[in-house]
Amino acid sequence: MSISSISTASSSVDYTQMRKELAEKVAAKLMADLDTDGDGAISKAELQKASQAASGSSSSGSSTTSNSSTSSIDELFSALDTNGDGSISKSELSAFIEKADSQKGGPQGPPPSPPPAGPPPTGGNASASGGSSTTDATDTSADSTSTASTSSSSSKVATDPADTNEDGTVSTQERIAYAFKQLMACLQSIQNTSSIGAGSSSTTTTSVTA
Repeated sequence: MSISSISTASSSVDYTQMRKELAEKVAAKLMADLDTDGDGAISKAELQKASQAASGSSSSGSSTTSNSSTSSIDELFSALDTNGDGSISKSELSAFIEKADSQKGGPQGPPPSPPPAGPPPTGGNASASGGSSTTDATDTSADSTSTASTSSSSSKVATDPADTNEDGTVSTQERIAYAFKQLMACLQSIQNTSSIGAGSSSTTTTSVTA
């Protein structure tokens, strides 16, 4: 076995462990948000409440929307409750998140290095006339605009994604709704990967038969 293959195997193990640890942390956070009765597990009723929080209504809405929501909850609960005991444990939650992350790609190696910084912009020295005060004023204005833009951008980045009404506070309802949306995104990722795999298998079978 070559050194490079040993190194690759070691890297794979490291990133697999990292994915597992991250999934466990996310699972702990989602469990804290969704386990509203504090019994250490998520029931279908708690998942139903989370779905209602995510849709923005407790019981109102058309029957079509209600049926669709019930179907989604049943599907999600079935995917999470792998041992079929009627509740979702933290380990089941962690395994579900890890599976979704690995199937949508996940980290396969160290992140790419940022692109090298370009040369600094040239100053306005090319002008032979004495227009330095105008240039300085323009530069100062540009710097102020850039600073304001950066500050605004930083403010947006700092906003908690669960704070859907952007009032600076994440309410219990917002926290539960965001947790449910995260689980639905994981389910969608798993389903998409399964669908792609089934399509590839079908294509291969057809090709071999032909």
